[in-house]
Amino acid sequence: MTDTLSRTRRGGEHRPLEEGFLYRWAVWAALNPVKVILVWLVLLAGAAVSAGYFTSHLTGNTNSVIGSDSEKAAQLISAEFPDTPSETDFVVLHSTSIDAQDPAFREVVRTAVERYRQAPDVRTVVSPYDAPDRLIAPGGRTALVPVSLDGDDKKLQEQAGPLGEIAEGLGTGQVEAYFTGVSPLAAAAVEQGNEDLSMAETIGFPAAAIVLLLAFGSLVAAAIPLLLGVVAVLAAFGALGIATHFTTFDVFVQTAVSMVGIALGIDYTLFIVTRFREELAKAGDSGRPERARAIGRTVATAGQAVLFSGITVVVSLAGLWLVRSAKVYSMAVGMTVAVLVMMLIAVTLLPALLGLLGPRINRFALPWARRSLAHPDPEHSGWAKAIAVVMRRPLLVAALGTVLLGALSIPVFHLQYGVDLGAGAVAESPPGKGYGIVSEAYAPGVLAPITVVVSAGGDRFTDAQLDAVARFSDQAAGNRETADVVSVTRVLDAQAKGHTTAHLEAATRAAGPALAELVSRDGDTTVVTVRPRHGADTDETADLVRELRTQAGGAFAGTGLTAHVGGGPAEIVDITDESSRAMPLVIGAVLAASWLLLLIAFRSLVLPFEAIFMNLLTSGAAFGAAVLVFQEGHGADLLGVERTGFIQVILPLFAFALVFGLSMDYQVFMLSRMREEWDRTGDNAAAVQLGLTRTAKVITAAAAIMVVVFASFMFTRILEIKQMGFMLALAVLIDATIVRLLLVPSLMRLIGRGNWWLPGWLDRILPRTRH
Repeated sequence: MTDTLSRTRRGGEHRPLEEGFLYRWAVWAALNPVKVILVWLVLLAGAAVSAGYFTSHLTGNTNSVIGSDSEKAAQLISAEFPDTPSETDFVVLHSTSIDAQDPAFREVVRTAVERYRQAPDVRTVVSPYDAPDRLIAPGGRTALVPVSLDGDDKKLQEQAGPLGEIAEGLGTGQVEAYFTGVSPLAAAAVEQGNEDLSMAETIGFPAAAIVLLLAFGSLVAAAIPLLLGVVAVLAAFGALGIATHFTTFDVFVQTAVSMVGIALGIDYTLFIVTRFREELAKAGDSGRPERARAIGRTVATAGQAVLFSGITVVVSLAGLWLVRSAKVYSMAVGMTVAVLVMMLIAVTLLPALLGLLGPRINRFALPWARRSLAHPDPEHSGWAKAIAVVMRRPLLVAALGTVLLGALSIPVFHLQYGVDLGAGAVAESPPGKGYGIVSEAYAPGVLAPITVVVSAGGDRFTDAQLDAVARFSDQAAGNRETADVVSVTRVLDAQAKGHTTAHLEAATRAAGPALAELVSRDGDTTVVTVRPRHGADTDETADLVRELRTQAGGAFAGTGLTAHVGGGPAEIVDITDESSRAMPLVIGAVLAASWLLLLIAFRSLVLPFEAIFMNLLTSGAAFGAAVLVFQEGHGADLLGVERTGFIQVILPLFAFALVFGLSMDYQVFMLSRMREEWDRTGDNAAAVQLGLTRTAKVITAAAAIMVVVFASFMFTRILEIKQMGFMLALAVLIDATIVRLLLVPSLMRLIGRGNWWLPGWLDRILPRTRH
């Protein structure tokens, strides 16, 4: 084992830093800072324009799953019913003083129908008096005016604003008017997301500035991470603006990119600037060339650690591509772009800024920090003493830390998925108010029906097949969670007292347009619309979707018919099932890829397992705490959040990938310094203590900044953002305290020289890396 360890140490010392590309590039950038900064200014000017396109073309929440039953239903409707409107939204007319038969109410309805029929891209407008049993609520004081629209998600959300303004102009002293539906609510969510983002930044940035000032001890050094955090977000938005020409991005992407960009921007800059100040102190005031070489050494060491840290985050996010969801894909792309942009900034723009500033990076120092800035001595700091205590009691510390985080992880086994469509977050907006009125006056599911698409596979329906559709329609109507069912057989039974093919042909000749949304032109596909009694995001409606799928399998067995259950409620069921299916795959892929990366980076067979074990503890504890607070309500009032009874369905996927990546981020930075000491001395205890002593302050400062940035998003209204902010803030806090300062040194002290063990045959085939 000794021979293997010796070979491993020599493996890290393959050539001097000065021969590496990063060193030579950083020296050039430090000597030519104006050129580099001018290039970045040009890029940022373009990014500012492109960022506006990105933010203005965000779409609302979509829960579609690629290849799912609900997607197949949507594809069949699109193919077989090309003339069917893309979406039907509603003008909600409500009064507390008069009913729908009052002349004043009728006048508002007449005006609404007339104005919306004149609006561009509106296909049809239906008066509530044409279908009073369906469009006028019991009690008679609320009426719906269905407005059918054409266009993709972007266009529909762009239309929501002008169409909402028409509704605002309809209101009188007696009748309220609101325009609501899927796209108006999504547009309101985008607007609310922008407001939430501004508020979070207003809270998070000043708090981060204070932490940075305390960590760096000087105003100039503290300003650089904040500046580059903003640059990272702007550049990422600019890159995504270009991508928006080819794909769509969910509104949540904007917030996630801001969270990741700001946090990693500050984080990576903090790591590099801290190392630069160490190198600067060693070099002394020996002229510009020596300062450039100090920057070269900084980027070749801390800069390389940053690049590798970024790669681990990107690899973690890559696991999300195993989830068959357009929303998850857009999130993965957005966050990956944010990480890549910050990596590029860290090794290009930052060296140029450091070259421009030089010793002035310590300007405007706080009075009590001047001595430590001039003569840094981390080996005799308070951190060094605390770590020495941990190293003397490794077994006790390791046991206590593992038991604590393990206990906090237990609630994860009771995790319940759920979906909040965000109506509560926009309840005070006009679409939100309209949705609230509909939910009270009608069955809440009226705005998001379930669509069951039944196909004969190219042949026209037979009498037996229409009988099967009728049986299924009756079964669906008999479900206690169903408010209403509309199908071609029920319409034929009501109008023609029968539902044979002869009845269908006669009805089509007599009133073709009336059946156009129920039966395709070829007469081989029909849509059964089931309106639930409860909202689309409730457990009752999810149970109804599952029961309809079971009933369809029985009703159409042996008939030659196929059925696909779709619509918004079915999409929610499918994304929930997909999250459950994909979660173990994502975890497995992320763990395997991270293990391989760490094996290559640190040339140790043991360290990757240690890192994965501790990162799993961090993720589990953060998830467990989220279940306790949001799902079960423990401490919810104290934190100012509401008990939801569930965790937002796709959030665990994002949170795991991001938490694991960020945890590995600190692990890489810390182990890089330990590896440097191990390569130099071959003393495990010294490597652990010195490596951690020299990184403890910066890791703690970086973590504190991440915590305040992520925690600031808990003050938003959108549930996904609240829960994400909580999980990430807590995970980083746990990782930087219990894990990095307690578990890492104690476990590495217990394992000893075995930390660095690598079989000789593996040592010979692994690619070489520099630390």
